[in-house]
Amino acid sequence: MTAEPQNRRTCRVPARLSGIGHYFPGEPITNEYFEKLTHLGVDDAWIRRNTGVGSRHWPSDESERAVEMGAKAVEKALEDAGVGPLDIDLVIGTTATTRPRTNPSSATNRYMDISLPLQRQAGLRKAFCFDITAVACAGFLYGSLVAGSLMGSLGLRNALVVCAENPKPILNFDYRYSALFGAGSAAAVWSAGEAGTGLLDTVLHSDGNYFDVFDIDDDDTMMMKGRQVGELGPGMLASSSREVLDRNGLSIDDIDWFIPHQGNLNMVRQVVEDLKVPEEKVLINIDRRGNTSSVSIPSCLSENVADKRVRPGDLILACSIGRGFSWGASLFRYQ
Repeated sequence: MTAEPQNRRTCRVPARLSGIGHYFPGEPITNEYFEKLTHLGVDDAWIRRNTGVGSRHWPSDESERAVEMGAKAVEKALEDAGVGPLDIDLVIGTTATTRPRTNPSSATNRYMDISLPLQRQAGLRKAFCFDITAVACAGFLYGSLVAGSLMGSLGLRNALVVCAENPKPILNFDYRYSALFGAGSAAAVWSAGEAGTGLLDTVLHSDGNYFDVFDIDDDDTMMMKGRQVGELGPGMLASSSREVLDRNGLSIDDIDWFIPHQGNLNMVRQVVEDLKVPEEKVLINIDRRGNTSSVSIPSCLSENVADKRVRPGDLILACSIGRGFSWGASLFRYQ
């Protein structure tokens, strides 16, 4: 099922992406880790063929959790934006992997939220804070739109969207899909700007008929119906991408970069083929980082900004799909 484009006005929010940062913990965990789990019956070739993942990152120290990782990405994003912690008016956190007690968001916090402990850890004491939950992998799109909208309505100067994921404690290593997921964090600073110059437009959709495609079992580990995601996801991502382009009178030729959710490389390839995006415009990091849920889009952007591949003024189309299903696409410029 995919949503039909709707006749509604485009979203114009007065926000520009002034800074971006990312962080991945520890050394890369190669597919050799899963080859040693003989009960899975997988090798490097199988994992690459079915997911596109060659390595991923997990924290090596239990004291490094979502908040601790998020703080390191925040530091980089603030530096990129040229602002300090006290310049931030709003912090929005998003994570799909924290759990009360079983996988707390930080070494000192047993709740799921990351924004409030991040405020203290990163010195963001002038900001008001809240988390966006339930949308999982689509958290960056949702969080950025909410941040931009609040900036316009409340007259804020700078908003920080922080995505952080630490999936290892909730992975079920009796299932092959455990090889797909990695940990990391990313942060984005949205600053006041002229409407229509930074965050150009976002389309979002939800279909609760599929809320149980992602779930938590009795042992507090993650469950995923991969077949349904693989069957429905590519169409939803391609449809929302076309919708946001059509609403703005643009085509794939007009964008500089396409960042699809790094859920599975085979899914990425289907979306790219459907939209006919030239290979040289597609940015991916799933091969080195794994599926990092809400972190995937902003971390992929941040890595390419750091490498100076993405430059100020570049027009970016991003799309993502999360639990529920919740999915959408966004058009924005970097700085």
